[in-house]
Amino acid sequence: MTRTTVGARLALTGAGALLLAACAGSQDAPARSAAQQLLRAVDTGDGSAACALLAPAARDELEQQSGRPCERAVLQEDLGSGSGAAHVEVYDSMAQVRLGADTVFLSRFDGRWLVVGAACTPVAGRPYDCSVAVP
Repeated sequence: MTRTTVGARLALTGAGALLLAACAGSQDAPARSAAQQLLRAVDTGDGSAACALLAPAARDELEQQSGRPCERAVLQEDLGSGSGAAHVEVYDSMAQVRLGADTVFLSRFDGRWLVVGAACTPVAGRPYDCSVAVP
């Protein structure tokens, strides 16, 4: 699958990262849990559970790029293991969760955190490059 560059609204650099760190708090645990649940679902082969954690636009993009239903397509992606220490940064309705070397971006939809970018790697001078992301 072709990787998608996550737009500037998800790019976390300099001052934005400081704002996220300053505003983190009670939303850390739900955002962390959603990211961990996604990676666990993929790791255990539960495509339905994984897709339920993706934002609608991310699901649509994954299906369009792969030509397969989300439940099958998401299991073909290398989203990482999610092992290692978790570092969560939350700002209002957006979150970045780093689990070891794995980075997941989330957004709040109707009170719950859904993944808008997964298997994301930083790119010097640009936003993150994500395997699964909103267009």
